Amino acid sequence: MPTTQHTEEREERKLTVILYFGTIMLMLVLLYASYANMRRYDAAVKQVKRYNNALLEIDNVLIDLQNMETSVRGFLLSNDSTYLEPYRRSMNNAEHHLTVADSLLPEDTWRSQLGSLRWAQVNVADRLKTLVHSKVADSALVLLPLEDLGRSKAAMDAFREVHAHVTASARSERAQYLRTENTDWLDAPIMVVLYSILAIAATALLFWRLSKALTRTEIAKLELQQKLTELDKEVAARSAVQDMLQKVLDISPNGIMTLRAIRDGADEIVDLQFLTLNKVAIKAAGREDLQGKYLLKEHPVSDLEGRFDIYAEVVRSKIPVRNEFPFMGPNGEVWYENHVVPFEDGIMVTFSDITEKKRLQDLSTEAERLNLTGQITRTVAHEVRNPLTNIHLALEQLGDEVEREDENIKPFFDIIGRNLDRIGNLIKGMLESSKERVLDLNSCRMEDLVQDMVAQVKDRLKLKEMRCEVFLDEDLFHVDADRELINLALTNIAVNAIEAMEPGIGILTVRAKQAGGGLVLEITDNGKGIAAAEIERLFQPFYSSRSGGLGLGLTTTRSILHGHGIKLQVRSELGKGSTFLLRFPKRALSDGVN
Repeated sequence: MPTTQHTEEREERKLTVILYFGTIMLMLVLLYASYANMRRYDAAVKQVKRYNNALLEIDNVLIDLQNMETSVRGFLLSNDSTYLEPYRRSMNNAEHHLTVADSLLPEDTWRSQLGSLRWAQVNVADRLKTLVHSKVADSALVLLPLEDLGRSKAAMDAFREVHAHVTASARSERAQYLRTENTDWLDAPIMVVLYSILAIAATALLFWRLSKALTRTEIAKLELQQKLTELDKEVAARSAVQDMLQKVLDISPNGIMTLRAIRDGADEIVDLQFLTLNKVAIKAAGREDLQGKYLLKEHPVSDLEGRFDIYAEVVRSKIPVRNEFPFMGPNGEVWYENHVVPFEDGIMVTFSDITEKKRLQDLSTEAERLNLTGQITRTVAHEVRNPLTNIHLALEQLGDEVEREDENIKPFFDIIGRNLDRIGNLIKGMLESSKERVLDLNSCRMEDLVQDMVAQVKDRLKLKEMRCEVFLDEDLFHVDADRELINLALTNIAVNAIEAMEPGIGILTVRAKQAGGGLVLEITDNGKGIAAAEIERLFQPFYSSRSGGLGLGLTTTRSILHGHGIKLQVRSELGKGSTFLLRFPKRALSDGVN
């Protein structure tokens, strides 16, 4: 039944289209015929008007010559010069009328005829002018020579003959346009009537068919509305399921996103398009507009880090992959554990933030290393301290006995004593840097910790003509810390930064901000920078780039920060400066309200 209805509607639509275009073509033919008829009629009217005006001008030339002739005769008979005024005026008018006639009849066939008329007019004017000049020259002359009068009359007769011939030709040509005008004036109204009748008939037929089609459309619309109601219910049910699925995805602690493979003409994967992202994935990316966009275009670093190749290989091989990778997001570097599984012609990626886990692993590894180093350091220090004390006592006893016999030996004893003191200070520093500290934790404002550090290095900055810039976010978390030890650690970092900068141009920048739910403190200098190979050595005991330094300051600093669970990272570029980045653990943060 639906196939029959579809066929009937198609045939009905085809017939309506044929009827419509057939009517349009017929109406266009009638319209063109009417238009062509009106153009012929209009052209005929213009031609008749043109020939009428030309005949009028030609007749005016004859009238002007007749007026000239009458004026000259009056002057010859009365010897009254007032008769010459109409003569002169008619002479100018005749020339003007001939010029107008030339413009109205510019065709080549008329050029010779109007030229003959003009020659005849000039001949009459010349004969009349001769009579006038003769009379003016001899006013006493009563009778003009018969020869001149005869020539004037002959010229006028010749002009009339030419005038009659030209007038007859013009009327003959005008006659054919008059016939067209008389025959075509009725065709246009007839065409308009036919056009109107056809338009009314076609409109009535189309209206009838349109009414019939609208009736069928109304019935189809009612059926469609019923179908749409059923479809809306189905869509609502699917939307509810989709919303529930999205809520499930959004409450997941892991980031989830799906991507579709984009292939070229050779079926090679050239990019991946984001299809869906849950809230965690959107927050991790720091953007809400990734859906529908392309991975390599929005994150070209994915290609450089090899993640795109991994994703593409999962699409091709259909083998899941699990790995870990760092991601530089809007709040700094974050580590993720990544699980990539094939999904239709694409992938589904689930990832979780393991930054804190990595931080704890690093701290655990560092703790083991520091603990081992501390044990070795304390063992060595204790083993060295006792013999060193005996040497020191023996040196004092020996010095008292030898100095009495030879005073020249005293400087050598002073050298030995100073180096023994230096060794003692080193041992003391080693024990201090490696000893286990009992932290006196209290809730501290980050602003206060920063101000304590700035106060400690203020004189050093002033002495070297450097400046310090501090940038603190509003409503920073409070931190649980041993204020005295944290001050020592931060001051050591600031002092090292100051020593790395040039006097007069150095800028120490301190920035505290909340990032990724945690707290980050950055201490930046614009000094000489640190080579990549030397960054790890900074925290080794007895390593110092300054002459005379013991190299225990940053070792002590790292020990203090490690005790607080603070992860310390160093970023540096030679010639541009260094940044010490301290990431406080979330467990040490609070809003400051007890």
